[in-house]
Amino acid sequence: MGISIKRTGHTALMVEDVERAANFYNVNFGFDIIFIFDEWGLVRKNKDDIAFIRKGAPHPPHFGMRVSSKDEVDKALHKLRQIGTLILEEPKLHTDDSYSLLFADPDGNAVEIIYDPNISG
Repeated sequence: MGISIKRTGHTALMVEDVERAANFYNVNFGFDIIFIFDEWGLVRKNKDDIAFIRKGAPHPPHFGMRVSSKDEVDKALHKLRQIGTLILEEPKLHTDDSYSLLFADPDGNAVEIIYDPNISG
């Protein structure tokens, strides 16, 4: 059995200026600004998110896939290790209470598996 993904969750883009990027998507496409920090920010429209990562920050550009619980993140880690997947970041709890891990797909693309209790559906 594969990893139980609820849906894709976000795309994280590398940008020069996090605030400028967030404002662009807010003003021109109606995304709500969820937060802006120096190194990263997040906008949301409906249940779709775009994250912005400042160039030079340690987190790579990636896309996220949502799961239903922290336990599902840990199960995904176990499955990914079983199939020999490169783990880029071990599971960790974030300041917004989300919990995630980062891995590389066979072509080296960074992918995040994330549980976010702040987002339903």
